[in-house]
Amino acid sequence: MKNNIILEEFRKLYNIQDKNVLLRLLGIKSKLARERNIDMGVDDLILFLSNAMNYGEMQIWLIRQNLEGIELSLSDKLKRFFELETDEGLLILYDIEQNYNEQNIENVR
Repeated sequence: MKNNIILEEFRKLYNIQDKNVLLRLLGIKSKLARERNIDMGVDDLILFLSNAMNYGEMQIWLIRQNLEGIELSLSDKLKRFFELETDEGLLILYDIEQNYNEQNIENVR
């Protein structure tokens, strides 16, 4: 039941209709909860993934699409990103982002 509510949030808030993308989002959310003890909300998960898309092959792909004048929906971007990244890779990107943020906080202090 809870998963259906979460999927509905992704559909309504972000207009994500692709079943495979929705299931992958749910899977990543679950992995973060299990393996990193992070209960990330829908908005935070989308924000994390949007930031994570700024690395590697995905960034190159996004630039190419932009240069060709192709407008992409969030669902299109996520679909391609999930083709390029494994769940384990995404967890590593999460760790990198968290360490980067923690270091920035320490530097500000």
